[in-house]
Amino acid sequence: MAPEIDETNAVPLKYVAFCDVLGFSHAVETDFDVTILLYKTYQARLTDWPFPEKVDVSMYSDSILLVCDELAPLLYAVQSLWFATLHNDWLIRGGIAYGKYWEDRSNGNLFVVSDALVRAVRLESTIKHPCVALSPEIDIPLSIWFARFEHGLFNMPLLHHDGLNVVNPFNKFWFVSARNRVEQMKSMWPEHSSKYDWFLRLADEVGKEELLTPSTAIDEMLEKKLITFKTDENTLN
Repeated sequence: MAPEIDETNAVPLKYVAFCDVLGFSHAVETDFDVTILLYKTYQARLTDWPFPEKVDVSMYSDSILLVCDELAPLLYAVQSLWFATLHNDWLIRGGIAYGKYWEDRSNGNLFVVSDALVRAVRLESTIKHPCVALSPEIDIPLSIWFARFEHGLFNMPLLHHDGLNVVNPFNKFWFVSARNRVEQMKSMWPEHSSKYDWFLRLADEVGKEELLTPSTAIDEMLEKKLITFKTDENTLN
């Protein structure tokens, strides 16, 4: 007999990001002592980092879980996670989904049941590049894409690149250093050049101030006259 559903205790809907620290498992297996020292430094950095207050952050070995009621704070939290991870010469890959999320924290234990987490984990497993991508069913507010024209590319929490909507891993303070670190990582581990090259191509497009915005969002902003197309200069503003 199926249990009765308690409508007064409905499971809330939340945005869930599941991220994997790339190369961490291999490092644990090949040089545990050095890796655990790096991990403790990383843990301290994440513990002290000023993540948005609305976002809950949990970490299990090389897996990081971020949960929030709202999309924007979660995106900014993942941006912060990018900075902390790059500081350790690591990259992340992940997925973000929206759906039901139930958890219970008691006696030092965490129990989670979430269809959003299932979809985020599934999405992360299909991503081949170092990025944190949004699940296609997430309805992205137009204001997020408009930030590119209103406040500039570095203040845009999302980028549209290679057919994916991904969290912007850069801001104006760490763009150059992030790119330089990945260049160094590529020279140190050339066997993983393809993933570093993908990240560097994204950095090049950001440096050139490409649109990095879906055509559907561009069309909607043009229709609502939020932006204009300057035919004499062949640019958008």
